[in-house]
This record gives sequence, C-alpha cells and structure tokens, in this order.
Amino acid sequence: MSKENIKSDQQFRDFIKNQRLAEAEGDTPLQKIINVLAAMVAPGTTTKQIDDMAALLCKEHGVTPAFLGYKPPNFAGADGFPATCCVSINDEVIHGIPSEDRVMQEGDVVKIDLGTEKDGQFDDGATTVLCAHKDEDGKYINTSATARKLVKATKEALEAGVAQAHSGKTTHDIAAAVEAVAKKYDLHVVHGYGGHGIGEQLHMEPHIPNEVAGSAPPTPLVAGQRIAIEPMFGTNHGFTFVAPDGWTIKLRNGGLAAHFEQTVTVR
Repeated sequence: MSKENIKSDQQFRDFIKNQRLAEAEGDTPLQKIINVLAAMVAPGTTTKQIDDMAALLCKEHGVTPAFLGYKPPNFAGADGFPATCCVSINDEVIHGIPSEDRVMQEGDVVKIDLGTEKDGQFDDGATTVLCAHKDEDGKYINTSATARKLVKATKEALEAGVAQAHSGKTTHDIAAAVEAVAKKYDLHVVHGYGGHGIGEQLHMEPHIPNEVAGSAPPTPLVAGQRIAIEPMFGTNHGFTFVAPDGWTIKLRNGGLAAHFEQTVTVR
C-alpha cells in the first residue's frame, strides 16, 4: 500500500504501524529497510514509490545507497544506475529500474534489491514478494500456485546456501545446496548470475555461483569473510537477456522469476 492509496486517517495510521513493525523485525539497517519496502508492495503501488521510500529510509538509518550511480566493471554507459533500489516484476529477474509508470498489479511477483554502505562497509540484500491480498488466515489470494511455489523455493534456497557458509566449505557447496532446492521444486537456476564477496566494495571476489556446472573452480570459504548469497530461480528456464534500458535482466521467452539475497559472515 502506498500513501497515495490510503483513503482514511485510520488506514494511514495502520500503514505506518505496519511499516514500523516490519522495520523492527530486521537485524541490520539494510534488512529493516527491505522489510518496510516489502510491506509496501500492493496493487496500485508504483515501483517509483518503493524507490522513494528506499531513499528516505536510507537517510533515516544513516546509510548511503550503494546502487545509485553504480557502474559495473567495463560498463559502457555514461551514467550509472539511476535509482536507489532495483524493483523487478514477473519475468524481470534483477536490476529493474523503478518508474512512476510501473504500477503493481494483483498477482505480480515483485523483487526488491537494495545495497547500502556505512563506515566503509557494504551490505547487499533482496527479497521477493507476491503482490496480492491475504485472507483471514494470512494466505495469499489471487496468486498462482506456480508463483507461490517459486517464492517459497527461492527463499528456501537462500536458507540452504546460508547454511553452507562456514569455514571448510567452498563456493561450490553453496551452489550445490541452491541447485538442489531448484531440482526439488522442478524450477530452474538463472544461468550466469549469483552472489559475490562483499566488504570494502559492493562486489568482490569470489563469485558465489548458484549452480556447479559451468562455474569457476571452487573457492574455499574463510572464517570472517563476508559474502552475499543470492539464488535466482525461473519457472520455465534459466536463460536471460538484457532489456533495452540496458539494465533490467529478463527471462527469455517469459515465465516468472524470484530472487533472494543475504549478506552473511562466514563462520
């Protein structure tokens, strides 16, 4: 729900209450912010409203948005990423650019990705939310079984990957754990994308693959090392292309995608 969609003072009070409850559940400033952004996802909300709130909350929490103006290595464009966060919908996997013209619809699969920096250290996280109303039991309505399975599985893959993040394991142990969940739910790992080292830079070595086949040789994980684990699944296949905006990564020939990400310290 966005403030513009609220029709009464009571609805506005409930909106703020729900935002603060979501914020309180986060362990870090980044997670607190992402929780609030996820709570805003509702039919009629624009992706620009999500981005505006992300910018506001970054200021409130004293962190610097890491994506705004970001230029990947070998980036050919004149300008960096034009928004505070990425909001990607349905067949868009990652790097969707928020827009006033992009209005969320009932049943959409919405991915929110945000990076922050504070005191020279970066954090990176993402979540996927179903844009739908819930019944009295808290279950989503007007969403497809496929979308619900996709979101559940990708979140489970994140948890499986995080469980492998300790000394003595390798990047391939994380990849194998993520890939096993995709196979369990008959879903597809998005090819060519994955997590990364993080710390004094947003993206550092090593690359954290989501599948073993075709990835670089395994890299040992070291206690104290910080890494971002980020599974991405598609319903029909794992092949992608870059949209004409030069940023948004979309599934080839449609389908639905989900994306979760968490920054963790190797134990």
